[in-house]
Amino acid sequence: MLRRMCIFLASLVLAAASVLFSASAAGAAPVLSADWSGYAAVGSYDLVQASWVVPAVTCASGSQYSSVWVGLGGYNSSTVEQIGTEADCSNGTPVYYAWYQFYPDQRHTFSEPVHPGDELIAFSAYNPDQKNYNMGISDYPGFWRELPVGAASTPPPSSAEVIVGLPPCDSGCIPPLANFGTVSITEALVNAAPLGNANPLQIIMTTGTRGQKKDTVSALSTSITGSDFSATWASAG
Repeated sequence: MLRRMCIFLASLVLAAASVLFSASAAGAAPVLSADWSGYAAVGSYDLVQASWVVPAVTCASGSQYSSVWVGLGGYNSSTVEQIGTEADCSNGTPVYYAWYQFYPDQRHTFSEPVHPGDELIAFSAYNPDQKNYNMGISDYPGFWRELPVGAASTPPPSSAEVIVGLPPCDSGCIPPLANFGTVSITEALVNAAPLGNANPLQIIMTTGTRGQKKDTVSALSTSITGSDFSATWASAG
């Protein structure tokens, strides 16, 4: 399942493109999306990484979904090379795991266990000489890491993202967002520099251009170690 961002309505696509071309000038309105929230830096980037603590989901009846990931491409292209964690509800039961995806392959799940409260760090990197992608994810409490490598089947990435988001349904629908509470992203970097230095676009999940917010996203706080922000669940959508 490809996790490129769904931006609402043709008119908003044009607005998002104009914000993109203005390099997300200070005070620009957030981009509204059906399935992404967080920050996207637009431009030529070879590396994105971030750390986070896996949130504990509060499950209602039925199934809901949430993920945290870093990726290259996807904001202004149809491809994204991404790696992250899932915190879902399957028929009312919490489910946690880590995964990665090299476009156009399907998403792959790691076998190592993931638990709420685990601190992870993940990266996605493009090697222009070898024309391939390298990814990595480390779970410190679990004492494991994975380093998948995939051949590049797409042009070099034109964006870098750190996202709290949703997987699309197989039919292209948008599933309900699991109540993940608040998830904090720390030490977010693009090309080894703080994400905030890249003037990234802020993205918020909603049910439509005038619809209900699914979450809220804090402003970036940037230091020499990277940029931090948090996302807080608001509704299933």
